[in-house]
Amino acid sequence: MIFLVNNFYSFKTIIMKRILFGLMLLFVTATKLSAQTDVQQVKYWYYPSQNVYYNETSGEYWYHDATTTKWVFGKQLPTSYTIVEKDTRYPIMYTGPDIWKENANHKVKYKVKKNGTVKTKIKPNDG
Repeated sequence: MIFLVNNFYSFKTIIMKRILFGLMLLFVTATKLSAQTDVQQVKYWYYPSQNVYYNETSGEYWYHDATTTKWVFGKQLPTSYTIVEKDTRYPIMYTGPDIWKENANHKVKYKVKKNGTVKTKIKPNDG
């Protein structure tokens, strides 16, 4: 009789451990999936004629600083950059803060011709 009682409690313990392990696994998986879906895309406007990005949400420009040879951002562009209302711009959705990391691709996709016009198969969007 003692053998049966011990086996019952041992069986019950194994079942409880498996249930607990399953719940922990479910929690970890749900947390991981939640973290992956929290990543949001940011809309940037790309001005190919100036090779400048503008984040409408933050009001910041990303541009390549020739003196430091680095990409920098700021609320205003240096005087060496001029963007006017008629400049062609393209919306770019990007996940993450470093839009400039895709600049080589954008320069190919939105190639600026010698006369200043942009050669692309995508129609510009005025917003």
